[in-house]
Amino acid sequence: MKNWFRVLVAVWYLLGWIPIVYLGFANPEIYRAFGKTALIPGFDLVWQDFAMPRITVLALLLAGFELAVGLLLITKGKWVKLGLILSIGFNLFLIQLGLSIPTEDLSMDIYFNRFPNIVFVLLQLYLVFQSYPETIYEMIRKRRVSSE
Repeated sequence: MKNWFRVLVAVWYLLGWIPIVYLGFANPEIYRAFGKTALIPGFDLVWQDFAMPRITVLALLLAGFELAVGLLLITKGKWVKLGLILSIGFNLFLIQLGLSIPTEDLSMDIYFNRFPNIVFVLLQLYLVFQSYPETIYEMIRKRRVSSE
């Protein structure tokens, strides 16, 4: 089960950079809404004044981060755990930032803007306490050889 979850998270990151780069160039204004769902008071001003004027560059940096995390997750040992810790930190930031869906009440805000990342953090917390003696490639290769 842990390896299935690990593959799921790794694929999420290994493919996740693609829409980030696309939107960063093709429709950077889509990112403006993220400032409106932040929990920290005043963060919306930071988002509008700092992030939005630099959103294409920040999107490229985020894409690099997502690709790096995905690559760490398919390795083994401490590198997988480093990838998980980086991912958890990023998702905690996303819990604060929200998923850009403005709502009128707190329960809907939590459901639409925070809940998916809370679930993702909990899944990864489970993974942090597991061991990873094999890379994803080694794991697949081993299963393939044993099924022949």
